[in-house]
Amino acid sequence: MVELIRQKRDMKLLYEVETGVRLVRFAPGRIEFEPAPDAAPDLAARLSQRLQGWTGGRWGISVVSGGGAPTLAEERDKGRLEEEARALENPLVQAVMAAFPGARIAEIRRLEEQAAAEALPEVEDEWDPFEDN
Repeated sequence: MVELIRQKRDMKLLYEVETGVRLVRFAPGRIEFEPAPDAAPDLAARLSQRLQGWTGGRWGISVVSGGGAPTLAEERDKGRLEEEARALENPLVQAVMAAFPGARIAEIRRLEEQAAAEALPEVEDEWDPFEDN
């Protein structure tokens, strides 16, 4: 379903599905989901209408109150959110956040990764001026 929405280039609906649908059950022609807290109230109706228009078949979309899996956005961002939580445990990061209210973590870089990226590539068969021929 998400791939079909991408193919049809309906970016607004794609964003709403990725952030607002906690899937409970999926079968061709039938979707059951729990809406995320910030999901649009008419998401089920619009999704049903678009899928019917694109596929030519009727789609039954049911909204339930619980039991949904994490949204696609929650799954995608899980690793980043875990890294941010670990970073916020660092006393230095806590001090910065206290000094700058409203600040947020924009990017997490590891020193080892940054050093490796900035290092010069090794050259095989490099001439050594101290080596006798």
